[in-house]
Amino acid sequence: MFAPGDPAQEVAYARYGGVGSADAHTIEWIRKNEGLDRPFAVQYFKWLKRILMFDFGWSLVEGVPVWELIKTRFHRTLELSVAALVLAMVISIPLGVLSGIKRGSWIDSAATTISVIGLSMPKFWLGLVLIVVFSVKMKWLPSFGCGDWRHIVMPAVTLGTALTAYTTQILRSAIIETQHAEYLRSLRAKGIPEKLIIGKHVFKNALIPVVTIVGLELGMILEGAVITETVFAWPGIGELLVHAIGNRDYPLIQGVVLVIAMVFVVVNSIVDVIYCYLDPRIRIS
Repeated sequence: MFAPGDPAQEVAYARYGGVGSADAHTIEWIRKNEGLDRPFAVQYFKWLKRILMFDFGWSLVEGVPVWELIKTRFHRTLELSVAALVLAMVISIPLGVLSGIKRGSWIDSAATTISVIGLSMPKFWLGLVLIVVFSVKMKWLPSFGCGDWRHIVMPAVTLGTALTAYTTQILRSAIIETQHAEYLRSLRAKGIPEKLIIGKHVFKNALIPVVTIVGLELGMILEGAVITETVFAWPGIGELLVHAIGNRDYPLIQGVVLVIAMVFVVVNSIVDVIYCYLDPRIRIS
C-alpha cells in the first residue's frame, strides 16, 4: 500500500502480460473496480470483515480465490519445511549431545565451529553456492523446480543449516546445565549406569529448551522458505508471496501472511502439549 509506484498499474501489467500491456483506461478501471482508489483504512477493514467470515478474497492478478492459490502451494512449503526440520534434528541432536557430554574436547570445538559457520551464512548465498557446486560443476542435483527426491535436497539443506547450528548450541548448553543437577548425583550414588542416566534423564530434560526453540524457529523456517523457494524456484507459498508482493496483489499477500501466522500459532500450541510429556510438572491450565 505504501510501496512506491502505482499498484493498479502493477496489477494491470501482471494481469495482462507485462510492461506496456495495459493502457491508461484499463489501469483506471482496475483501480476503481478493485477498490484501490479507496483509503487504506477502508480497504483494510473490508478485508478484515471478509476474514471474519473465512473469506480470503480473490487474487487481483490471477482472478481466482486466494485460498485456492494457497492450497495448491502450501503442501510444497510443508514438504520442504518438514525435510529441513528432520535434517536439522538428525544432525543437531547427536552433535549437541556429544558436544555437551564431551565439553572442551575436539568434538565440542568442531561442533561449535560448525555452528558458528552455519549461523553466519546467509540463506541466499548458501543456496547459490550449492547450485554452483552440485548443479553446475558436478551435475548431481537439479538446480530448480520440484519433482523427485533430488529436487528437495539442496533447498532442505539451505533451509535447515541455520536451524541445525542453533539447535546444536541450545542442546549443548542444556546438556551441560542438566549434568550438574543434584538429582543426578543421587542416581549415580545408587549405581545407575551412566548411559542410562544420560539417555533417560539428562537427554529428556535437555529436550525441553530444544522443543521451545524448535517451535519458535518455525517462524525462521517459514521466513527462510521465502528466500529459499525463490532461489530454487520451489513452488511453495514463499515463492507465491514474492510474486504477490511484486505484483501488488494485496489480497494474496494478506492471505499468505495470515496462513503463516496461523501455522505458527498452531505449532506453538502443539509445543505446549509436548511440554507436558517432557516435564510432568507442567500441566495445561
